[in-house]
Amino acid sequence: MSESLPTVPAKSSTALPVDPLPVRPAPPTAACRPNGELPLAARWSALPAYAFGSPYALQIASRITQCPPPPPDLREPSPSHFVYGLTLPSAGATPLIASETADAVLDVHEVEDELVGPALELVHELAVHACRFTGAGEMIHLVLRRFDGVLQVVAHDTHTPHLNSRLARQCAERRRVSLTGARELAEGWGGECGFAAAHPPATGVCTWVSIGAGLTGASGPGGVQEGAA
Repeated sequence: MSESLPTVPAKSSTALPVDPLPVRPAPPTAACRPNGELPLAARWSALPAYAFGSPYALQIASRITQCPPPPPDLREPSPSHFVYGLTLPSAGATPLIASETADAVLDVHEVEDELVGPALELVHELAVHACRFTGAGEMIHLVLRRFDGVLQVVAHDTHTPHLNSRLARQCAERRRVSLTGARELAEGWGGECGFAAAHPPATGVCTWVSIGAGLTGASGPGGVQEGAA
């Protein structure tokens, strides 16, 4: 059974502060379209020079290929260190599928019960958010990972950042409205939320939310320090 994706409510530009995506200036030789965007061939050079959690991050290839290849990691699943990636279609059932998959991951790694609920809510929220900015027939990419006590959810959508400043501000505002629930949850748990343009060869935008720098000293939903007297 599929669920429909909630739409982003329209709000005035003063409802939330604008956090536009950083982009390089358009090359002077690139002819802009009437809506202010660059032609497809010119967009690559206009994206930021940095990447954050790109699902297509390139690795330096070794000069020598080992064969037979080394074995996989055979250690027991750890609740403090893991990383999983999931590619899903932009569809109404995707948030539910992503949440149930994440639930299985957290169960296998025996993640603390206190973090399971917020983590699953973040996975659902970011899946909905990514689908809002990804058209039918295209794919979103989700990453769930835990390191140094921080649990992080990363989502990639296919909505290419605008090079026209007015369109970029409007689009960033829509993203901030769409991320309201995830941002509030992250801040309640002492985490953070943000987004930036994905680095080539990935396209679109990368959004990340983190919670809990370890249970000790992390804020709960009410802003109270866990473990405090």
